Amino acid sequence: MASQNQTSTPYLMATACAGLFTFGVMTSFLGATLPELSAHLHFDMARRGTLFSFLYLPQVPMVFLAGPLIDRFGKKLVLAAGFLCSAAALVGMAYAPSYAALGALLVMLGLGGCSAMAAANTLVPDLYPANPSSALNLAGIFFGVGAVFFPGLVALMARQLGLVATLWSIALLVGLVAMVALVQTFPPAGMAGGFDWDQARSLVTNPAVIILAGVLFFYSALEVSTSGFIRTFLEKDLAATSESSKIIYTSFWIMMMLGRLIASQVVRRVRGPQLLLGCSIGAIAGLTILALAPNVLIASAGIILCGLCYAPVFPTTAGTASTYFSRIFGTVFGMLMTLALLSGAVVPPAIGFVAQNHSVRAGIWLLVGIAVLFLITQGIFNGYERRKLLAQVPGAA
Repeated sequence: MASQNQTSTPYLMATACAGLFTFGVMTSFLGATLPELSAHLHFDMARRGTLFSFLYLPQVPMVFLAGPLIDRFGKKLVLAAGFLCSAAALVGMAYAPSYAALGALLVMLGLGGCSAMAAANTLVPDLYPANPSSALNLAGIFFGVGAVFFPGLVALMARQLGLVATLWSIALLVGLVAMVALVQTFPPAGMAGGFDWDQARSLVTNPAVIILAGVLFFYSALEVSTSGFIRTFLEKDLAATSESSKIIYTSFWIMMMLGRLIASQVVRRVRGPQLLLGCSIGAIAGLTILALAPNVLIASAGIILCGLCYAPVFPTTAGTASTYFSRIFGTVFGMLMTLALLSGAVVPPAIGFVAQNHSVRAGIWLLVGIAVLFLITQGIFNGYERRKLLAQVPGAA
């Protein structure tokens, strides 16, 4: 899909990685700046929690809508517009006069950031069509760096420089990525001549889309719930100190990034779905170790195994989908991400209910069951793909 005047692949890949890093910063900065925002606008703990809903809930419909926009108008327009919208929201937040205004600006930030994230992810397979899963695993590391390691710097900046200077700094970073994208020449839109609504409607009943959506649904439930309950489990059930639980929690995310680095090389030799079948088995093993753990050390081993096995699932699944639906991948990506985001919003409260009424360990056992469903769904897709490949071989039964 490369055009004659297209910007060189390494520069475009750098823009995609910068976009994912920036999105990681935007999804995590809120927690780091909440004390300053609360002091400035005088809102209580309950209203603090609602702010996260303002940021994340708009992303569910937006990622779905962003897909067709990407396919019709291209990644460049959606990425640049999304980040410029986000930068404007961040500047507005620096001067928000009320809690209501802050909430509206967070909705705006969620809409813009999510659409830019979708554009960055769907750009990568255009650049590396021979092995998109490898490239997406590498790009995914940058999201992790922004989401995991940058909040500490943001919190420090907020304390030392103040809220206004901190939000302006993040806005400048976001705006810079948008401006770089605007001066580059991206691959052409897959449906620049007009969006194919008939093909889009057919995706709803396409077996590959349905199965891959199931894979990401169960995976998202695992990742969000595991990361959300690690520290609670360690501190409540295993009497870990707050400091040690923080270290183990950070280790989980470091393993996620390391796992993607390893997977970027593995998928050059092994088909992505085969790798994910092994990862799903590893996830079951890691969660079982965690659920049975009698002490912090054994629990840490389970958590590390989970991080390594979770790591390749999203980028490798997205890469696999792009090989099946290269022309309309934006729309497919939007559909898959919508299910993933819904799962991340619905399943963790159910785990929390079990933890509240029984124990956190019981909630971990529920995650083991979800991991088994993940394994089954991935196995179904592998069988589907095997039949597709055999059908392409002359004389194959």
